[in-house]
Amino acid sequence: MDVITAVKTRISTRAFLPDAVPQSDIQEILDIARYSPSSSNLQPWGTIVVTGAEKQAISDLAIKAFKSQAPSEEGDYPIYPKDLPQKYQDRRAGVGKGMYELMGIKRDDMAARMNWVIDNYNFYGAPVAVFFTIDRLHGRNQWASLGMFMQTVCLVAEAKGYATCMQEIWAQVRDSVHKQLELDENDVIYAGMALGKADPDAPVNTLRTEREAVDGFAKFVGF
Repeated sequence: MDVITAVKTRISTRAFLPDAVPQSDIQEILDIARYSPSSSNLQPWGTIVVTGAEKQAISDLAIKAFKSQAPSEEGDYPIYPKDLPQKYQDRRAGVGKGMYELMGIKRDDMAARMNWVIDNYNFYGAPVAVFFTIDRLHGRNQWASLGMFMQTVCLVAEAKGYATCMQEIWAQVRDSVHKQLELDENDVIYAGMALGKADPDAPVNTLRTEREAVDGFAKFVGF
């Protein structure tokens, strides 16, 4: 698979098959992704790959926190800024609307909607979870490098026949997962990622989000 095809076919997969992923495949994905660009070659990223009983334990603690309505653990690194402009709110709402329509979940069916949120914490049934970390001493430039690394992981996985879904929702239980995984004090969990084989029969996996045309975000000077 060439890079253009990988970019255009990669989606946030939200229904996975339970098929196990060999550690050797994940090792190869990360071995390629380590060549991602980073500012001054700092390579500020870290990953924790989790499966089996340990992954289930993390899901259990997150679901327990969600059901108890425990305060969010986003802390200094919130998922969204305050007072998000309307155009971004509309884009965010559009994703949810598209998902619920594909799954036949009505707007007033709060139980079904809550179950869908919980499924986030089950990694949508994926057999592998990946958590991405960065040392809290790093600034915006290094966070950008982490993002490039994460994108590369997704594209390499796509090229190898695996599906992925980045999950910033894990920021809501960031401290709890940090403790569960016994991470270093200064490690910050940015996001989780579900990885596995996509369920080809799941309607939600047919969702394709709308993207703004180039003229809407690009300015060309001197051409």
